[in-house]
Amino acid sequence: MRLLYKLLEIPLVYRLITGILGPGGSRLRKPYYQKVFRLSVARVLDVGCGPALNTPEPDGLLVGVDINESYIRRYTGGFLDQNPEWVLNPPSARRRLGFLASADTLPFADGTFDEARSSSFFHHLSDGQAGQALREISRCLKPGARMVIFEDVWPLRAWTRPLAWLIRRLDRGSHMRSESELLALLKKTCPGSWEWERFTYTYTGLECLCLQYVKP
Repeated sequence: MRLLYKLLEIPLVYRLITGILGPGGSRLRKPYYQKVFRLSVARVLDVGCGPALNTPEPDGLLVGVDINESYIRRYTGGFLDQNPEWVLNPPSARRRLGFLASADTLPFADGTFDEARSSSFFHHLSDGQAGQALREISRCLKPGARMVIFEDVWPLRAWTRPLAWLIRRLDRGSHMRSESELLALLKKTCPGSWEWERFTYTYTGLECLCLQYVKP
């Protein structure tokens, strides 16, 4: 299993596996992305960004954070940034920055970003790690800014979607949650205005929640 996870760090292998296990993902997610990300914002934080942007490119500055250096370099086209102040004044008019950092200790000042987003990230974190990451993300948002989370969840009933359940069982993230568990964690950590919608995003029956939170 470790060898498989290592192979998944190779972009070609990752695209091949996700294409087999998650056919239709791009097509089925597209209407949700269009609806959620229809508004342009100035500075966007992409937490657990991975090697490529999975959500629409914003008109403003995009800042990716991950603990894998090779992912960051692919995400930014070879760059690895070290100065958090560049978020306020990007070097050479760059529109995408990447920082090697953990989500629970973000290197940015309070109220830096107009939006934060993540995609299929929190099931890689324990409840304690996820809670701290959520607090850090919220800290880095301006008042009135939003957090947008697309997060994988277990099928409501395993027997109705056995293939989806098996794919979830084999996922690299060891903290896959049910809808109720995920909502309870988010609401406990960041009380306030949460909106969410559950939808199927692959032809194999994988489901996720689209969640939005506005910082008070």
